[in-house]
Amino acid sequence: MASSTISTLFNALFDRDRRSAIEKCASIADIRLLAHKNVPQVIFDFVDGGAGGEITLRNNQADFERISLLPQCLVDVSAQDTRTHYAGQRYDLPFYFGPAGLIRVVGNGGELSAVAAAGRAGVPYTISTSSSYSIEEIAAVASGPLWFQLYLWRNQQVVSNLIERAAMVGCEALVLTVDVPLNANRLRDLRNGMSIPPKVSVSTALDSLRRPRWLKDILSGEPIGFRNFMGIAEGNSALSQSEFINKELANLAASWQDLRQLREKWQKRIYIKGILTAHDAEMAIACGVDGIIVSNHGGRQLDSVPSAISALPEIVRVVNGRCDVILDGGVRSGIDVVKALCLGASAVSLARPWVFGVAAAGEAGASRVIDILTIELRQTLALLGAPAVSALGPQLARFPSGWLSQPER
Repeated sequence: MASSTISTLFNALFDRDRRSAIEKCASIADIRLLAHKNVPQVIFDFVDGGAGGEITLRNNQADFERISLLPQCLVDVSAQDTRTHYAGQRYDLPFYFGPAGLIRVVGNGGELSAVAAAGRAGVPYTISTSSSYSIEEIAAVASGPLWFQLYLWRNQQVVSNLIERAAMVGCEALVLTVDVPLNANRLRDLRNGMSIPPKVSVSTALDSLRRPRWLKDILSGEPIGFRNFMGIAEGNSALSQSEFINKELANLAASWQDLRQLREKWQKRIYIKGILTAHDAEMAIACGVDGIIVSNHGGRQLDSVPSAISALPEIVRVVNGRCDVILDGGVRSGIDVVKALCLGASAVSLARPWVFGVAAAGEAGASRVIDILTIELRQTLALLGAPAVSALGPQLARFPSGWLSQPER
C-alpha cells in the first residue's frame, strides 16, 4: 500500500511538473528542446534525424527564411478568420497532423495522445501504416477526422487488408506515400544502433536511467512494435513485424498503374504524398488523385532533393486549382504556415512538431503545439493585414524566382 501511494504521489508530482513545463513553452523550438530533455538521445535522433548528410532536412526549414512577407497596412484585422477549405470540407485551422510511425518509442501514450489532441481541435489525424498502435486502437480514441497513410506494398493482399480496415473505422481520406521504394540510410540511427525493438547498450542504458519516467513508461506499457501487422506478419513480435515490413515495403516495381488500381479500390479521397516535380504532379492528376502533398518525407529519404517549400510554387502553378495542394515538411511556426498558404498551399501537414509535443508532455504537449501554431497564425494574419486565411496569396509574399520555372510557350 505504501509503495502504491508513493508511486501515485510521484506520478502526480511529475504530471504537475510536466504540465508546468509544457505551458512555459512559447514556440515549437521550445517544445523540441523539452522533448530532447525527456527522451534518450537514440530516441530523439530517431525522431529528429534525416537521411544521408541531412542536407534536405536542413533546407526544409532554412528555405522558409528565404520567403519575405509583404504586409498591407490599415486593413481591418480586428477578427482573424483561420478557417480554410480542403479535402472537400471546411476546417477551423489550415493545418493537420500528418503521419508518423512508431511513436510509442517516445512514451507518453505515443500516437494515442496525438489523435486525442487532434480530435479536440477538430483537425484531421493521419494514421500511419507503421503506427505503434493498430488502425482500430487509434480509431477507438479518436473524436475528429481520420485519414490513413498507405505504402504501395509488394503484396496486394496487404494493401487490400489495410484499406478495408481503414474504411471500416471511417477514415475519410487515403494518403499514399510514394517516395519510399526502400528505406534510405539514416546515419544517426545507424551510428546509434537504433533498431526495432530498441537494443540496450552500455551508453543507451545509462542515458535511459537518467530519464526514469520515460524508462518506466516504455517498460510498463504495450511492447513496441507495428501493431497493424499483427496476424499478417509471421509471429507477433516487434522483430518479426519489422522484418516483414523491410521485406514487403521494398517495392522497386511500383508504378503509376498501381495508383490507378488503388483509385478503383478506394472510393473516398486519395492524396499522393512525396511529389516534388511538375511532371509527377501531372501524372498524379491523370490517375485521379484528389490532392497532392508536396513532400520529401521530412528529409528522411533521398537526400539533396529540393526542400518541400521550394518545390511548392511550381506544383501549385501546374495544378492550377485542379486538386488540393498540401505542403509537408519544415513547418515550425504559424509564420511558416502563413508563408506556405501565401505560396498556394491549401493546407499544411505537420509531423515532427506533434511528435515533439508527445515526447515533451503527451496529449498536453500535442495540444500545446496546436495552441502555439494557432496563436502565431492569428498574430501573423493581423500583422500582415490579412483578415482571413482566404485573403492570403502571392501578393503578400516574395520568394526566390528560381522556385518558379517559366511556363512553356
